Amino acid sequence: MASSASRDEVGDGRPARGRRDSRAGWAWTWVLALGLVGTAIGPSGRAAAQPGADPVRPSPQSAPAALRVSGRHFVDPAGRVVLLRGVNLSGDSKVPPFHPAISPEDLDRVAAMGFNVIRLLFVWEAYEPSPGVYDESYLEAELAVAAEAARRGISTVVDVHQDGFSRFASRGSGDGFPAWAVSPRGTPSVPDNSPDCAAWPLKMFSDPTTHKSFADFFDDAHGVRTRYLLMLSRVAAAFSGEPGVIGYDPINEPWGHERRELAPLYRDAAAVIRARHPSAILFLEGHITTNTGLQTRLPRPDDGPMAYAPHYYNPTTIVLKRWHGLTATMDNAFRHMTATSARWDAPLFVGEFGMDARVVGVGAYVDEVYDRLDAALASGAQWNLTPDWSPTLKDRWNGEDFSILLPDGRPRPNFRPRPYPRATAGMPVRFSFRRGDESGDPHVLEFDWHHLPGLGETEISLPPSLFPPGSTVEARAAVPGAVVSPLRDPARGLLLVRADRPGPVSIRVQSPVGP
Repeated sequence: MASSASRDEVGDGRPARGRRDSRAGWAWTWVLALGLVGTAIGPSGRAAAQPGADPVRPSPQSAPAALRVSGRHFVDPAGRVVLLRGVNLSGDSKVPPFHPAISPEDLDRVAAMGFNVIRLLFVWEAYEPSPGVYDESYLEAELAVAAEAARRGISTVVDVHQDGFSRFASRGSGDGFPAWAVSPRGTPSVPDNSPDCAAWPLKMFSDPTTHKSFADFFDDAHGVRTRYLLMLSRVAAAFSGEPGVIGYDPINEPWGHERRELAPLYRDAAAVIRARHPSAILFLEGHITTNTGLQTRLPRPDDGPMAYAPHYYNPTTIVLKRWHGLTATMDNAFRHMTATSARWDAPLFVGEFGMDARVVGVGAYVDEVYDRLDAALASGAQWNLTPDWSPTLKDRWNGEDFSILLPDGRPRPNFRPRPYPRATAGMPVRFSFRRGDESGDPHVLEFDWHHLPGLGETEISLPPSLFPPGSTVEARAAVPGAVVSPLRDPARGLLLVRADRPGPVSIRVQSPVGP
């Protein structure tokens, strides 16, 4: 089983050069990991690539930091602790024509769901189709999405996305790196990304060209690593002027030895990103197999603001296409993630989670993941929102079907609105949400925190579909004589809470009846 892989195996995701990796543990890990998620296609036309010299174009002055990191928390300019909850955009942007098909109306829907962050996919192949030749129209389209998100109070994490290295590797099922980055020691694949690639993790694992390409990349054998860092520098220079861009995930779901290859890559990526965007937070993942709940061995980076940003997909649920209701492996995965967050003294941001909407019991499964995020007071972004989702094309990448909304904006079975404390004037202590059921049991949220009046008001995202008018709000302060003042803001779907004295405060909100 995946959990039986040794610690050394988690640290080294590719066979050593010239040696076949026949370990059964690895193969079984990938059999269980059939749903390790990637991303997709994309509409709009693509402008001709613009030749550009390697020096970065003049960049705007860096915008003030929207968020900073303090220990295991994100903190806003007012000093409040911020919990980030959001969605990946978008599932169809991993294949030509790449340009994000994300409209202002789509971002209105993101805001209406109470989300305050997007993880925005950025595809290297789309930006640098030939070495040193950059498609600036693609970069401008990405910048436009981040700007529109910021206008709605939504932060952006720029996700430099790849799955299985490239569309020209992993037997045609991958995405991310340009064709010219594929190792000359391998045999390039013909891009596919059709439903025939549904077993893409196995295609990725079994493709020698994928392994050779990652090996050459980390060794900089053909200058690809150097060009990758130049690309990151250009991207950070451009996004640094967008006030809502809080940071970067330098490489999605990477292969590579965590200590010998990933850690040095992250060190160099941090240096080039922060040279252009000094306040940027680095959202760092371990080896791709940590997606199944295995513990990472990635060492804590030396300095600078960072978050531990693993992904989580329950492999048994993916394989069985059914939520079995057994939470032991999920509990273990979150113990691993929170332990690393504590060891690093950094926030936990689960960069991807979710499930195929066709899985039996998918709503209950996703609720279980959110329950664990709540218990850990952790941030995260669900996979994914594909605005151009359709019943026939799904997410438009490898036959996946993870998008959380129908084209008309209604939620699909793999997403149900939830409350969460999005900004705490003080220190959060405990948050929980219990969903009501068809028997009439009400929805109930409870939140405890240590309030600091000088920081302003605490904001709790309160979806009106769960807590309509008539819901009860009970507020208590542990300090005698303290006055706690909760106020609903229906237009923004928020409960705003102030207290006149510092000390422990508790809020309990209950809907009139269940669903």
